[in-house]
Amino acid sequence: MNTRDYIIQQVDILPEGILEKIREFIRFQRFSMGLYENDMPDIDQNYLESIPKMNAILKEGLATPLSECLSLSDVQNGVRG
Repeated sequence: MNTRDYIIQQVDILPEGILEKIREFIRFQRFSMGLYENDMPDIDQNYLESIPKMNAILKEGLATPLSECLSLSDVQNGVRG
């Protein structure tokens, strides 16, 4: 049995609480690979809203003039102003 088949088999017998954790793990893995759930924006929004202080950070970013924004190279290096 390959890994995919094993996981699918196990999903059918695990309790719902564990499946929620697996779902979050899968969503994080997809996000880290750049695979976004654009066809389901409410799920992406719920995920972002579940991160502490994320709403405030997003609102701050939207209100910041482009002239005050960090360069792409700074963002890629993990710098936060």
